[in-house]
Amino acid sequence: MEFHLGCDFYRDKNGVLCYAPKKYIEKIVDNYRRIYGTCPKVEHSPLINGDHAELDTAELLNEDDQKIYQSLIGALQGVIQIGCFDITSAVMTLSRFQAMRRQGYLDRVKRTHGYLSKMHHATIKIRTDAPDYSAIPVKMYDWEHSCYLDAEEEMPPDSPKAKRKVNCCDFLL
Repeated sequence: MEFHLGCDFYRDKNGVLCYAPKKYIEKIVDNYRRIYGTCPKVEHSPLINGDHAELDTAELLNEDDQKIYQSLIGALQGVIQIGCFDITSAVMTLSRFQAMRRQGYLDRVKRTHGYLSKMHHATIKIRTDAPDYSAIPVKMYDWEHSCYLDAEEEMPPDSPKAKRKVNCCDFLL
């Protein structure tokens, strides 16, 4: 498999399995370019450090800009689901403002798109080999000195009596 649900799957030069939502991000950037006529400004982070979007008092968006805001937020939520976890905090913060959209929120969404356009090459690497834990010592516990040594299950006095013993395998059928 090389491509599935907007993600590219491949092996790097060391044979490690990798996936990256490159094509999905390209589609997001193309959509941004279609809406605004230009690529998003390249940013180094999805939001500005110390920014408090909830304090924004910028003007409210008109109906067309509200639709654009919803579309851009929806695209960002989709890219999170397929692997761009680094924008999760920014997108979830901006998703809170769906009821009263302001120009400042739209500017923040544009910034997040700019960050994605810069980080479109980010990749998640998956270890497919089993790790070797043989060098890690196994610590044996002495349960004789546990606080749970004499623990017993408390049963209500009016609980019905069991008709037979239950085997753990009975539930697998």
